[in-house]
Amino acid sequence: MIRPLVEGFFLGLTVAIIIGPAMIALIQTSIKYGARHGVYLALGIFTSDLTIVVGSYFGASQILVNPTNHLILGIIGGSILLMFGVGSLFRKVPDSDTVEAIRELKFKHRGFFTYFFKGYFLNLANPSIWFFWITSVVAINSSYGGDNNKVAFFFAGTLVMVLMTDILKAVLANKIRTAISPQVKLWINRIAGILFLIIGLFVIGSSISEYVYGISLLNGKLTH
Repeated sequence: MIRPLVEGFFLGLTVAIIIGPAMIALIQTSIKYGARHGVYLALGIFTSDLTIVVGSYFGASQILVNPTNHLILGIIGGSILLMFGVGSLFRKVPDSDTVEAIRELKFKHRGFFTYFFKGYFLNLANPSIWFFWITSVVAINSSYGGDNNKVAFFFAGTLVMVLMTDILKAVLANKIRTAISPQVKLWINRIAGILFLIIGLFVIGSSISEYVYGISLLNGKLTH
């Protein structure tokens, strides 16, 4: 089960370097209120990711009951990941990093639950997050031939990597804010785009291989 875990780290690292609303809010919170509050926010973001992944996992397991579904959904999911890759490659760098909805929120009590739920609902309210995780769960589930244990280890690796890097972002928020120039953001988007393209192609190739030859490229074993 080590291999799915390591492969999950790869997707988690790709997700972690994307500069989106959650990452910006995390850095802003850490700079303004300290790393501890940033970590609270990161835990909320992690829990919302986990909620979506678990829900998507159980939903996917109900429809991936035959090899044809594995193939079709694997190709669709992989293709959508390719679209994420192309979008990241050509994404324009915004002039402002301010997340207005988050900046305007005022709290009298800045404890654990305040920032935990702030991170949880901020992430949960982003439609692209739902779209990404549901697509990823369906695609990876298809690529592993519906092997529940391998899928679980894969996304455990993914989510742990996301959480670890988010905590690191909170601790190093000031340095990250100084280092991330528009040019750096552009290259980060390009790197993330390339990684998404690689993952998407691998998912499609694995789904086709599993359907045609009974061998999944993700686990290298006969599936039927």
